[in-house]
Amino acid sequence: MKRLLKRLLGSAGAAVLALGGAGAGSAGAQTADIKTIVSVGGPPVVLNQNSQLNMAGVFMIGGSTSATVVQNGTNNATGVLQFGGTNSASIGQAGMNNFAFVGQTGQSATSLVSQLGAMNTGTVAQFSKVNTSTIVQTGP
Repeated sequence: MKRLLKRLLGSAGAAVLALGGAGAGSAGAQTADIKTIVSVGGPPVVLNQNSQLNMAGVFMIGGSTSATVVQNGTNNATGVLQFGGTNSASIGQAGMNNFAFVGQTGQSATSLVSQLGAMNTGTVAQFSKVNTSTIVQTGP
């Protein structure tokens, strides 16, 4: 379990850092919305971000975990890690550069990644008895 967690965290962290520096644009004023959410046995997480640079990290542990992240901006990056009995993750991104990572382990795992942009990267790693995943990527 520890090795799996290290592998998932390492992959998600490296990719988010890579996207954070890519396509950042000119040195002019930019808006950024960076959120890290840790939930242990808490309610569902719903996060909406609408800045030029949007970054979200969601780490959840509990019997039933649910995360929804929606990002609209030039550069969008989301990483969701869920450890629970029933896991659900939904990520919607619209922008030039979109990166999404979902890691799930438990009894069942469901994920949806939807990306609209010039450069879309979506990765899903599910280690449950029942796994369902959908990734939709479209360009301009």
